Amino acid sequence: MSARIHLRCPVPTVALRPRKAFTLIELLVVIAIIAILAALLLPALSRAKQQAYTAGCLSNLKQLALGWTIYAGDHGDAMVSNSLYDGTPAWIDESIGNVSTPDGATNVLALQRGLLYPYNANPGVYQCPGAASPKLVRNYSIEGRMGGNLPDILGPQYPDYTKLNQIISPAPVNALVFVDESINCIDDGYFAMLADTTQWQNLPTVRHAKGGTFSFADGHAERWGWQALNREYGQFTPVGNTLTDLRRVQAGVFTP
Repeated sequence: MSARIHLRCPVPTVALRPRKAFTLIELLVVIAIIAILAALLLPALSRAKQQAYTAGCLSNLKQLALGWTIYAGDHGDAMVSNSLYDGTPAWIDESIGNVSTPDGATNVLALQRGLLYPYNANPGVYQCPGAASPKLVRNYSIEGRMGGNLPDILGPQYPDYTKLNQIISPAPVNALVFVDESINCIDDGYFAMLADTTQWQNLPTVRHAKGGTFSFADGHAERWGWQALNREYGQFTPVGNTLTDLRRVQAGVFTP
């Protein structure tokens, strides 16, 4: 009978050093650094986001301008109608297209029934990407002289156009067509400018970093920075200190 010998070897132990916790001062320093970085980065991110919205808006305006031009090419140089109150077809269905009303604000049928929709058959093209609440089905209007039917707004010295070849003064490169309109002003699809310098009838938006966006009769689109316009104004706003901005827009509508 053999005897079993059990040898027990001592297990070496390793002394664990206690972790050193962050001190309150160290935590405060880290928080302060994060706050400084956020303060530096957030404005840059906000600007980049705003620039992306403006780029998207300009793209929409160029697409609308292209459709507007092709329509005229298909109709003997005749502009798509921008008429109001006479019951005739227009670039949008004006009978249901007033976006200042609860029903018209989201009624995509106003676009789909419009004469221009076959040339721009995407509802998103009619919306400014930077427009916030309230979200409307349409943020763009056509300047009144372009196919309009309300000559009394500007008077007989500035008649409405019916064909592209009538756009002479201002020249097509300077003549406004589509306007990104103020959210507190937009209603029908007709952007009205007065010839006097005491008040605005309709106003462009300021949502593009205190600027507005437009397309022109030659097909290009631009952002204009404003000198004094600084909020989304409503209709019939007194000119006040915005005379320079008013005259700039007027110059895109008529030449005295």
